Amino acid sequence: MNENRPYLEKFFPIASFIAAIIGPKCEVVVHDISDPERSIIFIENGHISGRKVGDASTDLVLKILKAEAYREDQFIANYKASGKLGQSFRSSTFFIKNDEQELVGLMCLNIDVTHMEVAAEWIQHILQGGSLLPPLSIDAPQEDKQSKEYLQGNADDLLQHMIVSVLGKVSIPADRLSSQEKIEIVRELNEQGVFLLKGGVSQVAASLAISEPTVYRYLQKLK
Repeated sequence: MNENRPYLEKFFPIASFIAAIIGPKCEVVVHDISDPERSIIFIENGHISGRKVGDASTDLVLKILKAEAYREDQFIANYKASGKLGQSFRSSTFFIKNDEQELVGLMCLNIDVTHMEVAAEWIQHILQGGSLLPPLSIDAPQEDKQSKEYLQGNADDLLQHMIVSVLGKVSIPADRLSSQEKIEIVRELNEQGVFLLKGGVSQVAASLAISEPTVYRYLQKLK
């Protein structure tokens, strides 16, 4: 059993308490950072994002672990996140630490504000003298380009999302990239915490059309 489990279990009733107060549009998750591929150990209202106990961390969780942002702060609040179905969330994360002030887990709140944003747009339109008709349907909302977190289920989906997000900034095929360009891509992926996941090296190697030993060699150069 994880020796830090008791610290994390203390937050289970708090997570339920918060979800009960805010309501069914608020997802509350407790992450065990010792196992990024299966970090979710408790979740309320998981239907919102489609996640469940045993699912993976998020891209933001990995960035937090890599950057060690938790050393200076106790929490981060009110940042934007998006769901795999295009939902918009207002999210906050509390850093769970043990008696030695080491990070052992996270409690994350994700409030689905997709409908709220549409309602706010409609109200603003009315106040400005526009039509009383509501804006376009939110059945296929656009992903917010300023989103700071992506809420997904398993580790493979997370890895694919993070790799595609970085490679999407490059305008030429991966097999035509120079070695230096590939090193820079590996650097960015490393900073985002991709290699904290077990399948990170193999998926990055496949995406960049290089071997796994080459990825390890690039990581050594970046140290």
